[in-house]
Amino acid sequence: MHTDNPASSHTASNTTLLTKVLSIGLILSIAIGIGSYALLTWGETVSQLLTATDKHFWYLSRASGVIAYTLFWLAVVFGLLLSTRLGKHFNMARVFALHQYLSLIAVGFAAFHAGILLADNFLNLNLWQILLPFGFQTERVGVALGQLGFWLLFICAFSFYIKKYIGQSAWRWLHFLTFLAYMFISIHVFMVGSDSRALPLLLFYAASQTTVFVLMTYRLVALKQAK
Repeated sequence: MHTDNPASSHTASNTTLLTKVLSIGLILSIAIGIGSYALLTWGETVSQLLTATDKHFWYLSRASGVIAYTLFWLAVVFGLLLSTRLGKHFNMARVFALHQYLSLIAVGFAAFHAGILLADNFLNLNLWQILLPFGFQTERVGVALGQLGFWLLFICAFSFYIKKYIGQSAWRWLHFLTFLAYMFISIHVFMVGSDSRALPLLLFYAASQTTVFVLMTYRLVALKQAK
């Protein structure tokens, strides 16, 4: 009869833990290195920009909006990988965890993206204008689509925590709102985002949305073939 060697298992566990620690240390070192290089290279320019303008909160909103969109896009991609045969090539548990937590982090950055504008004295917004669609006096449709997309994303992101109460079938139908949220936010980006005119971001938005479109098409074709 074969029995596992406790000492061997303990050694393997320690090796795995050491590998994880070293990996995290390496990632942090790279991040610190890149951050230090960026600070030394552009720090003075950024400092001059911030002290020369009163649009600090506007810049923070724009930056957090791009981050929120990127995180949401990745969450959608991981969700589509889970729902197609392509998911077989990945660790499904990790992909699901990434899909879930990236959605939650995207909600946080999106909330910051909108909420930080309350501190902008030029726009002079109130809380209800931030929370409710069509509260803005300018670019109302584009902003409203972003607000609707945020609330749909919020519902989808936190639906993970009510899944056991509403059941798998209802949760799945509710989760389809993710695609509607992504569509609204994508339109919002092009209609309102002043940075979307910049070529690098324009290429990124086009490539990211094309990726989602291709994965959605693949999923629909796979579902049709399965019937």
